[in-house]
Amino acid sequence: MVKIRLPLLLAVTLTAVVSVVTPAFAATAMLTVDAGHTTTAVGPYQFGHIIEDINHSMEGGLLANVVRNGTMKEGTANPPSSWSLVTAGGGTGSIAADTAGPLNAANQRSLRLTVTGSGPGQRVGAANGGFYGIGVRPSTTYQVAFWARATAGFTGPLTVTIESTGGAVHATSSVSGLGTGWQKFTTTLTTGPGAPVSTANRFVIAANGAGAGQSVWLDVVQAIGPTFQATGSLRRDLEQLMADTRPGFFRVPGGNYLEGAVIANRFAWKNTIGPVEQRPGHQNDAWGYWSTDQFGLLNYLQMAEQAGAEPMLGVFAGYTLNGSVTPQGEMQQYVQEALDEIEYVTGGTNTTWGARRAADGHPAPFPLRYVEIGNEDWFDRTDSYNAYRYPMLYDAIKARYPQLQIIATRAVTSRPMDVIDDHYYNNDPDAFAALATRYDGADRNGPKVLVGEYGVTNGSSTNPTGTLSGALAEAAFMTGLVRNADLVMGAAYAPALTSVDDWQWSSNLIGFNAVSSYGSPSYYVQKMFGTTVGDHVVPTTLSGGSGLTHVATRTTGGAVAVTVVNRSGSTVDTQVNVTGAASVGGTATVTTLTGDPNGRNSITSPTAIVPVTTTRGAGPSFTHTFPANSVTVIQLSTTGGATPVLPVGQGVSLRVTTPGYTDRTLRHQSNLAVTSVIAAGSSAADKLDASFVLRPGLAGAACYSLEARDFPGQYLRHQAFRVKLAADDGSALFAADATFCAADGNGGPGVSLRSYNFPTRFLRHYNSEVWIAANGGTAAYDSATNWAADTTWRIGTPWFRSDVSVAGGFHSLRATTPGFTDRYVRHQSNLGVLSQISASSPVLDREDATFDVVPGLADNTCYSFESRNFPGRYLRHNDYRVKLAASDGSAVFNADATFCAKAGVRFQSYNFPDMYLRHYNSELSIASNGGARPSDNPANYVADTTWVVTAPLG
Repeated sequence: MVKIRLPLLLAVTLTAVVSVVTPAFAATAMLTVDAGHTTTAVGPYQFGHIIEDINHSMEGGLLANVVRNGTMKEGTANPPSSWSLVTAGGGTGSIAADTAGPLNAANQRSLRLTVTGSGPGQRVGAANGGFYGIGVRPSTTYQVAFWARATAGFTGPLTVTIESTGGAVHATSSVSGLGTGWQKFTTTLTTGPGAPVSTANRFVIAANGAGAGQSVWLDVVQAIGPTFQATGSLRRDLEQLMADTRPGFFRVPGGNYLEGAVIANRFAWKNTIGPVEQRPGHQNDAWGYWSTDQFGLLNYLQMAEQAGAEPMLGVFAGYTLNGSVTPQGEMQQYVQEALDEIEYVTGGTNTTWGARRAADGHPAPFPLRYVEIGNEDWFDRTDSYNAYRYPMLYDAIKARYPQLQIIATRAVTSRPMDVIDDHYYNNDPDAFAALATRYDGADRNGPKVLVGEYGVTNGSSTNPTGTLSGALAEAAFMTGLVRNADLVMGAAYAPALTSVDDWQWSSNLIGFNAVSSYGSPSYYVQKMFGTTVGDHVVPTTLSGGSGLTHVATRTTGGAVAVTVVNRSGSTVDTQVNVTGAASVGGTATVTTLTGDPNGRNSITSPTAIVPVTTTRGAGPSFTHTFPANSVTVIQLSTTGGATPVLPVGQGVSLRVTTPGYTDRTLRHQSNLAVTSVIAAGSSAADKLDASFVLRPGLAGAACYSLEARDFPGQYLRHQAFRVKLAADDGSALFAADATFCAADGNGGPGVSLRSYNFPTRFLRHYNSEVWIAANGGTAAYDSATNWAADTTWRIGTPWFRSDVSVAGGFHSLRATTPGFTDRYVRHQSNLGVLSQISASSPVLDREDATFDVVPGLADNTCYSFESRNFPGRYLRHNDYRVKLAASDGSAVFNADATFCAKAGVRFQSYNFPDMYLRHYNSELSIASNGGARPSDNPANYVADTTWVVTAPLG
């Protein structure tokens, strides 16, 4: 987990034609929701949580054990930390750590309670202060378990209590039968109906009036408070809060906690399963406190299961926080460790580790679809992740579990990436909100994206949860995540949990102490999105309302959720029009979160900022006032179906979704449609053959035709059910054969393309050939096997990224903005600038303004600009500013130095596709059309980003 600042991108607004209905009062904005069409499916993992032991999230938090340091291993203090001697009535004694006669090899340090004087009315015991107190509520039961032995002759009883720090007893019980050997004792404690809600309490095991001259040894002491379910030891209120957000996944077990600062303190999962008394625990040196590992791998899995979510498993990948990298020759043990871990999660009881899971109390396997290799491996400067750590784990996991999707924590070239994990933190809400368009227009031909961690980090020194302004910025960002659900398969705010008494991260979702918990404004944003997001995104149009960010979804049943974020300080009266539906219900449910933008919730004021739900009149058109500093979800009921809408006029690629073939793309080859492996390293010619332009259907504008990018006027058509590339002959038959209608993916997320004139047949790949195929039939290509997946396509960006060609060789770039047409791009003191240069300028100036246009360093369908007078140095963007820098050969440099030519000519940033090369105040940068930075100023944006490629000046 690390704070990083990332470029801020422009919000993109979709357009549609609407009929305006006069509102009851003048609206300043108009929002149109097309409920009859969809742009992408929303997956089941769209929002979830990352859970790791930071801020006492597990130890002292979600683990319902209220006893701290019950294994006596936290720190080196003697007596052990969190334990103290308690006496009453004149009793005397002492406590101390003892390593003689240990419980077992895993737990070799116990607490020795020595009773030197104890008679009637006297007491000598050991008290535990818990995690900043012990929570007490009326009529609450605690399940107590501990291991004990005693000197010969003392059999008990031992009195077990939960009491105030002043000695007022809230719950009591006793155990007897001690002997000289270790035994496990269990009992229950139940507070009375009059017990106060408080944290100023302690847990005590004492010899009351007995045991003079004797000793008792204690180890692995637990008192489990109220739990969410009977298994898992999950603190009830915290698990409930997380479950209430309806998460799709839990990313476990982190995070830095997975890695540890050193190898010995990684999350060694095999040490976290089985009986708790057999777990040695480890120093959580990622976050600075001891972990008993009583919250182990099974608990993480049960946490997800009980919340109705699935685990997303992170496996240790040979890198630790101190920068240590496991040598290649030593990696195999961690590869095997990962394979065993996956077997523990998913294996049947007939497998070694599946049987261990069953023995631990959970016979049924857990669902698992995603495995992440490592965590934040961009910190490894040795490139070992790309060279061998990721490949070794990837190959082994895919060989044994080919159905699993692999998540990479940084870009790699050595193996495919099913998903890549992006992290976003920023303490500036404005900058964070600008990330709402981060994935608009992003490349769809690479891996899917997991936003594995994100959040505005504006917690205070006295409150580890954020403000409403931070939550609204996150909500704005989340609208973009939903809008781009075809690319962003999931996202998790981080961290999820924090103690309000001891924390390591400034801003967190849920705060708690020993007895209470609360959701931050960010929590309620997560809950509002998680409980209302539909199955598909629907198109929207916003005019006016410059302070609004929005997204709309619908369910297959027609429930529409319109989410609008207003970060401005003023209300926005908005005309809401719902089109495309057969009917729109007359009543809407409206949930609104608003208040002081600098306000926070806290443990003492947990509901200062919470959502309010009301109902209001609705229908096909109505006016709604979005409050200042608010996020609002309007839930509407509609009737009528919805069909996918595709980006007409734009370049696309059609990617295969069938497992095992997802590296393949539809292309034309010798005038036949086939599927081939197309990748970033493919030739420009192959990429061009795999790029098409979506046109309105030749036989019907509600459907689509696919025109070859490299052969204008030629379209994909079927002939005798085989799909080919052919020139349009203008006939009705050709038009029908070349028209395909979009439907939801037959095999899940994606799009299926139905033949216009054979409506039971869909575009299908079969044995690398492309047909229109029925689901079952006499022809081999009609085989029902894999039909649903084979007919489902992922619509990607075109493999050939440039729309126009730029001649290679030496050229200069001249501005087109009126008043600046005598100025050229040049480098000066290693910065990209705009200067007046002519044929009579000094040779050095003219050479500084001359660049060799070469194939893009990151993509050969785009371009890079190499300095004429400093070969090996290229124009690249770095923190938005364009500079001249020597290539270091890295993937980041290559992407930063690559620009794709668009109509105009305009040069689009390869890795930030909503940003273009722009001159602004004589400086060169990449800029969006509107945004937080001065260079994003929309004034003259198009002219400032349009260039003339001229003959070289020098």
